Amino acid sequence: MRIAVVDGFSAGRLLVQELNRLQAECVHLRTKPDFRDSYTRGFDPAAYIHDLGHTSDLDKAAAALGELGVDKVVAGAESGVVFADTLAHHMGLPHNRIETVRARRDKSEMARCVRDAGLAAPVGARVTSADEAVARFESGGGRPAVVKPLASAATDGVHICRTAGQVRRFTEEVLGRNDCFGDPNHAVLVQEYLEGQEFIVNTVTVDGLHKVVDVWRCVKIGGPGGEPVYDYHEPVPRGDTEGETVVAFAKKANTALGIANGAAHTEVMLTAAGPVLIETGARLMGSTQPWLHVEYSGTSHVHLLALALTDPGAFAAFPDEDVRWSREIRQVYLINKRRGRCGGDRWRSALTSLETCVAVDAAIVPGGVVPRTVDLATVPGYVYLAAEGRGPITRDYEAVRAWEETDLYLS
Repeated sequence: MRIAVVDGFSAGRLLVQELNRLQAECVHLRTKPDFRDSYTRGFDPAAYIHDLGHTSDLDKAAAALGELGVDKVVAGAESGVVFADTLAHHMGLPHNRIETVRARRDKSEMARCVRDAGLAAPVGARVTSADEAVARFESGGGRPAVVKPLASAATDGVHICRTAGQVRRFTEEVLGRNDCFGDPNHAVLVQEYLEGQEFIVNTVTVDGLHKVVDVWRCVKIGGPGGEPVYDYHEPVPRGDTEGETVVAFAKKANTALGIANGAAHTEVMLTAAGPVLIETGARLMGSTQPWLHVEYSGTSHVHLLALALTDPGAFAAFPDEDVRWSREIRQVYLINKRRGRCGGDRWRSALTSLETCVAVDAAIVPGGVVPRTVDLATVPGYVYLAAEGRGPITRDYEAVRAWEETDLYLS
């Protein structure tokens, strides 16, 4: 089997490793000639039998993949979502519903699509100027609002605003720069701020059959400019009342968005009135260690997508409701308090010394610049903590946060 991966970055590079393990041959193409280095870090062209480079011409891409005998096309990362589905549709290969392809990237269209299906999504508006954004904020009675790009990812440009001045400032800031993929922000989404508990539901779908890989309770804190910064994630066991509520909602939202074949990473806010869609990425969840998920739960988002692509029968038989975590787990996102240069490896020694530490993933090198953490792109990395109970995990989590107050990653 030959599988084309569009923008095989972020979790896409892990997917290709798993596909190779399952004896699939992979072909790569990218939607842009250049992305930022942090986005493409770890990309290995040697993992592919062919790397076609950048192509935005649909006919040429289809012809090249046809000559190579490609059976399926999949998005490796968020930037490849639209082109992957459009290309697969053009070639007559399995794909997500083409009529809703824009709604799987444009967050304004996404909310509209979900509401049209009778599901809850944040009330908001697409605006192209700071004046429009302020007018939208004021029409909502001055209640807290979220300003964010239409089609970015990784909390890029997301700001929680409580005043008209903040709305104006951050709208102008977003409109004045490119998103994290290097594309101009021609418009901004101004949405109501949702109060509640945030969850993540990771799924894989084949021919409309949604299978749940894992559910996570997500905790964020306020960044230096009001940005939502990831604090930690914890898996939610299947059967949990709140977890099953968001699972049922996420499946319906995915169906509404036309996700029929492939992975989805869905963020849901469970409010007092019920679940509300934050957004869905029609691709794998990033910032994970699939091997660790397999070790403690028996599967991973990466593994199940690779299985769906190579063996649909085995995917259909996968008992997703029976997935259980053998340990308490917490994925803690590292937070750097001020920009500076890393002086050595003391930070790694400190993290690995923790009793519950089972994995550390960080792109910090001695002498390298460590940015101040304001979004997911500026998170230095993360550490996984695992134990029989939550007590030791809480203790070690608090130790990490205490060390960070003393510039851990700059020493």
